[in-house]
Amino acid sequence: MKALSVYIVLATSVVFAAPALAQDNNEPDAGDAKVEMTDQTRKHTNNEPVDLAKFSRLGELKSADSNGDGTLSHEELEALAMKRMAARAADRMQRRLDSNGDGKVTLEEVEKQRAKEFAALDRNDDGKLSRKEMRAGKRPHHGQHHGKRPMKEMH
Repeated sequence: MKALSVYIVLATSVVFAAPALAQDNNEPDAGDAKVEMTDQTRKHTNNEPVDLAKFSRLGELKSADSNGDGTLSHEELEALAMKRMAARAADRMQRRLDSNGDGKVTLEEVEKQRAKEFAALDRNDDGKLSRKEMRAGKRPHHGQHHGKRPMKEMH
């Protein structure tokens, strides 16, 4: 289902980006600027209005056209989608592992985070995780699923 949503968003982006991709390459274009934002830049721009270049991400779409033919093939769209998913996953990992918030993840921070996670899973404090403890760590807690909304009660 998520993959379908990604393809729909990408297809919509391509439809809106097609006229810009067909422009003469000699003309300066606001979409030529790289608009991809990291978590660090998002923190500073959340309150700023979004212009067309940021909204449409034309620079990113143009760079996805690896053969420069002005058309995004299925393979090029797939590569762009994978790049976006990898960037989001890296952003999530950085938020989780960068415990001091300096924008860098050190091995010491990773080791401390993993030790905290291990301790939370090791219910009997024996220094080892049984299958039962690991399964319990994957289950939702307190009537909540992995999303942010509480699950509906069954009647």
